[in-house]
Amino acid sequence: MTFITGFAVWLAIGIAGGIIARTVYREDSSLLLLAIVFGIFGAFIGGMLGTSAHVFHDPQPLRMGGLIGATSGALIFPFVYQFIGRNVV
Repeated sequence: MTFITGFAVWLAIGIAGGIIARTVYREDSSLLLLAIVFGIFGAFIGGMLGTSAHVFHDPQPLRMGGLIGATSGALIFPFVYQFIGRNVV
């Protein structure tokens, strides 16, 4: 049950990170839904990388490493996408 709760927390962090990234980096070509999707993707990638240090012990999504990784991934990944997308167009 803790895995489902942890993934739900990562989902909420990703949604909030996408909304924050969209409001901070406001450009006409960026969509809110796309920023939220990339925030969720970044939160799951960052959360998995944050919990990977505890794979042999007890991998829990709600550990501090997982939450820090999810938060940083959710905030950084939409900005990276906007940076790359801005240079391509």
